[in-house]
Amino acid sequence: MTKKAVLAVLLLVALCGCTSVLSNRIVQEDEKIPFPELLQKPDRFRGSVVILGGQIIETTVREKESWVQVLQLPLGARHAPDITAPSQGRFLVVYPRFVDPLIFEKGRKITVGGVVEGGRVITIGGRPYTVPSVIERETYLWRAGDDFTGPGSPPAVRFGVGFGIWR
Repeated sequence: MTKKAVLAVLLLVALCGCTSVLSNRIVQEDEKIPFPELLQKPDRFRGSVVILGGQIIETTVREKESWVQVLQLPLGARHAPDITAPSQGRFLVVYPRFVDPLIFEKGRKITVGGVVEGGRVITIGGRPYTVPSVIERETYLWRAGDDFTGPGSPPAVRFGVGFGIWR
């Protein structure tokens, strides 16, 4: 009986480490569009539900909406942006409300589920670029210590024996 209880707890802990930070509903609706395809033809995927993530570049508050420009990163376990993987471009998250630039600060990692609106033109270095834009339905902002660095699950158990000098 005790072994079964321990196994059940371990299984539960393992499964919790694999679940998305977004709701099951948005995960089931995700159409898993490869980001390079979305980047090339954003209008083709208008109305599709996607989950994207990356690192916030800039947050701009407009009159009736806020724009969060994100450097795309591949997503790993729990839909966490992989900070060690190369980016494939930028995208824009459109919030039909005010979002605080101090909370959606530059460098913070973000995972977003939303509906592809098409493309919007942003300016980078004085040049116009069309990037995919997504109307936000769900957002998860990662804390600074939540860095994800690989395809495995972020929570890990580590054992070790060491020798060192405290400074």
